[in-house]
Amino acid sequence: MHHIYSLLPLRDAARAACVSHGFLLFWRCYSNLTFNVSTLGLARKKSEDWGIFLIDIVDCILRNHSGNGVETLDLCLLSCENIDPSYLDRWLQIAVRLGIKELKLEMTNFMKKKYSFPCSVLSDDAAASSIRSLCLSACVFRPTTTLGCLRRLNALSLFSVQITDEGLGHLLSKSFALQQLFIFGCNAITCVKIPSMLQQLKLLTIKLCEKLQVVEINAPRLSSFHFDGALVKISVVDPSPLRDVYFSSPRQSRMLSYARTRLPSITRNVRCLTLVSSDEDVNIPMLHSKFPRLKKLEIYIKRPQAVLSLISFLDASPALDSFILRVDANVLRPDSVVGGENAADDPRWKPECRHDCLRQVTIIGFCSEKNLVQFVIYIVENTPRLESITLDTTLWSGRRCDINGKSRKMKRSCDRMTEGCIAEAHRAVKVANRYIAGRVPSGVRFQVLEPCSQCHARTRSGWY
Repeated sequence: MHHIYSLLPLRDAARAACVSHGFLLFWRCYSNLTFNVSTLGLARKKSEDWGIFLIDIVDCILRNHSGNGVETLDLCLLSCENIDPSYLDRWLQIAVRLGIKELKLEMTNFMKKKYSFPCSVLSDDAAASSIRSLCLSACVFRPTTTLGCLRRLNALSLFSVQITDEGLGHLLSKSFALQQLFIFGCNAITCVKIPSMLQQLKLLTIKLCEKLQVVEINAPRLSSFHFDGALVKISVVDPSPLRDVYFSSPRQSRMLSYARTRLPSITRNVRCLTLVSSDEDVNIPMLHSKFPRLKKLEIYIKRPQAVLSLISFLDASPALDSFILRVDANVLRPDSVVGGENAADDPRWKPECRHDCLRQVTIIGFCSEKNLVQFVIYIVENTPRLESITLDTTLWSGRRCDINGKSRKMKRSCDRMTEGCIAEAHRAVKVANRYIAGRVPSGVRFQVLEPCSQCHARTRSGWY
């Protein structure tokens, strides 16, 4: 009965506790403590009152809880901008004990004073040894050598946490079973060192850490590395296990040039590579370095005028099977648009590269920009095993509904497009049919996708 009761949602479990003394006893040992606006039934109240009600209800529940049997403590306090730290200290002391598996503390960055997470609750080896997932957000965290051994911790997430390089080192040194590590917006960190003792680490994600300068990776089984932020020095002791790499950078970073010149040394076994360039006029040289085992390449670029430089990536990927390019058509220059009978042909630009393994090509955000049209023609004429090429004229984030617009129950509508974007999309369709379609071999599936008729029907009739 205790196990069955533990499977009830929080509100149902609370209601059942009012029925009998037996259920009340179970309630005092209830294991899944997930506290947020939804689970506490506050959605119908005024949003400005959520914080007050949430603190009162959570405090009442935990004061009456025995503290035994808690497996999950999930505190979502985004609506609490001015909570007394003593409440949080008391709640953590009650719930974080032997047997806890998941601890999540989600706070807002608009707190009047940052909450300092009490490392003492994790200094007890009994509690520390049972926790498997730890997620902290918008607080101060200062781990020391007194931290208990987190021998079962396999997922660690730090969002906007004030933690130093030394503190992060202490934390990782106690987490040798870690499999997933996510660091987001931790602006006090200057160096991330992944020690060799993290034998099980497979996924590492680092995003938007403003002061970060160095990333040193010595995890022997790391297979996925995702990085988003200003370009820094990155070293990988043994890159052979890496299979999936994602790189994104802020404006004016020349990230694509960095990726072409620096990444081959750590991506020799990578199968999937994603590159996101926010704002960059790329001019990438043809180099001898390769991505020898790369199967899938996905690139996001802001300026379609620079697309021809991407041939360097295709040339460096002899095993490439699938290529996806996302382009922002909103930054078209009027003088770069295709016009005239032979505007898509440029005799000065005839690169001699063949891509013998490439089978599938998708370009999202296809437009009538000259270089982009030339790029597609180049792929068609230099890819002997090409099976399909899709030119999607919607925004670079892509369509989310049924491609043909026939499904009435769409999972999610397409991104809204302005009238100018709609007009450019229809012009791009005409350009594709005029300059590209006739060059596509008969055995290749060729698709040109227009804006979704359902999502943008109102736009064309002047809805905007």
